[in-house]
Amino acid sequence: MRRSVKKRFVQFAAAALSFALLVGVPGEKTSAASVTIDPTIRVGLFFGSSALPGANLLNDVGSGYRLGYYDSNRSFQQLAQTNETAISVVKTQNVYYGTSGNWSGYFDTISSDIVVGCYHLKLPDAYSTYEQAAAAAAQWTGGFVAWVDGSYQVRVGAYPDEASALAAQTALGLTGATIAGTSSAGVSVVKTGTNQILFQFDSTSGLCLGIKPGLDDSVKAETIFRGSTYYGGFQYQRVGGGNLTVSNVLSLEDYVQGVIVEEMNASWPLEALKAQAVCARTYAYRNYTAQKHSSQGFDLCNTTHCQAYSGMDSVTAESSRAGTETRGEYLWYNGSLIDAVYSSHDGGATESAVNVWGSDVPYLIGKEDPYEASVADKVPNYNWTVTYTAQELTDLLNSKGYINSGIVDFKVTKTSPTGNAIEITFTDSSGKSWSKIRDDCRTFLGLRSIHYTVTGGGGGSSSGYTVNGNGTIPTLNGTYAVDGSGSTAPLTDGAAYVIGGDGSVSQLAPSAVSDGSAGVFTITGSGWGHNVGMSQWGAYAMAQQGYSYLDILNFYYTGIEVRQP
Repeated sequence: MRRSVKKRFVQFAAAALSFALLVGVPGEKTSAASVTIDPTIRVGLFFGSSALPGANLLNDVGSGYRLGYYDSNRSFQQLAQTNETAISVVKTQNVYYGTSGNWSGYFDTISSDIVVGCYHLKLPDAYSTYEQAAAAAAQWTGGFVAWVDGSYQVRVGAYPDEASALAAQTALGLTGATIAGTSSAGVSVVKTGTNQILFQFDSTSGLCLGIKPGLDDSVKAETIFRGSTYYGGFQYQRVGGGNLTVSNVLSLEDYVQGVIVEEMNASWPLEALKAQAVCARTYAYRNYTAQKHSSQGFDLCNTTHCQAYSGMDSVTAESSRAGTETRGEYLWYNGSLIDAVYSSHDGGATESAVNVWGSDVPYLIGKEDPYEASVADKVPNYNWTVTYTAQELTDLLNSKGYINSGIVDFKVTKTSPTGNAIEITFTDSSGKSWSKIRDDCRTFLGLRSIHYTVTGGGGGSSSGYTVNGNGTIPTLNGTYAVDGSGSTAPLTDGAAYVIGGDGSVSQLAPSAVSDGSAGVFTITGSGWGHNVGMSQWGAYAMAQQGYSYLDILNFYYTGIEVRQP
């Protein structure tokens, strides 16, 4: 079962589907002729700043592992195998394996309990098969098979420096061996919790180590990685020679099963889950073919930049049914896959893509949503309020490069036909204005949606005089000035003068200031997300009212059809 189900859904769905902001709308068209059912895809799990020096795998269903690589057609090419239940993959630099804590341990490149060194003793012979090399490696303590650019070698040991390797060479009597390392692409498979290398993979031609759990395909393997369970295999790539980019290699349909329960609550009505399945599948296929993350070695990431995905732990019988009953179904418009964007809830009205991202997309047309309101009491923070003071807006604009003399007015200056804010304007005390349009109406202020109104602020400014830096007064009439001797003299508007530091004399003029009512701006809104496409809570509401997943999809996307290729 999902952990803290409702809370987790809300957290994911909100960011969730801000993904369209990052991708843009829409991408290249994907025509029916080129679309297949259930292709193999690669989902990035750890990459970029989250890439790992080492990563563990543990059999959950099935036993052992096949080691090799995935070719350009995503077909697995086996090079070796191991019967070990728990294995780890480390980059071929000195990596320290910590065994404290739980079975999963940790890795770093500084210090801990066990070091997997990057210097090895290479035996002189070459081998044409893995079996031959494995038999030779078994004759030596610490011996293992290495596959280097298409050929099998036997290596011994994993030493942290060349001196240690030379000492071992003498101690073992391996006079014919040479000290060997790897390229910046090399990785080693070790027995978890040890520095015993089981297999080493090194390719300078762009191939990456692939691991397929199970010694055959007689059972559908399930593997624990970083505390979550996954179907399919794994790929390890050292992008730029650094840490390991880890990807889950699996069928699109299995991936969709995992997305459904991250983007929706698995206990929701079946028809809502089915609508989510079709959206997730369509969005994934478009970005798979667009090679959205190809430079990083995978097709889709596991974050809300693409779609939330963390394996299969939360899949239930009902959520699985949603995937299988819509298997192979995509969303189409005029013979091409649509950009199936969605967000948590729209607050009462969706929005046209042109008013959010600037692209006029015929199937992403805003409309009033009559369904969400029926479940508003179930949605955490469905209605929300944000308050900004004039000073906070002043500081915000200044921090973003909009240098101003003090914001005195902020208002929604344009709304869409569905009532969403699509232009907001800030005005400072000198009368200068700055406007933000489209989705910047949400993101610039860090708001939950564009479905909001602004009140307060008085709509303008007044003139006045600053007194000793402690506030302002609207007029000088009735005030007095005190000179150095203690004498006082009355002041009047237009008849007061100031002496500058250079001795110049100028008439004191009032400046524009915010009055009390103009100092606080209240933003009142509803909804969470970019408001384009399907509302997930709207899908929930429609399903509760007896609508089918086809009804849901046809309501939120204009002029589409749902079918297999």
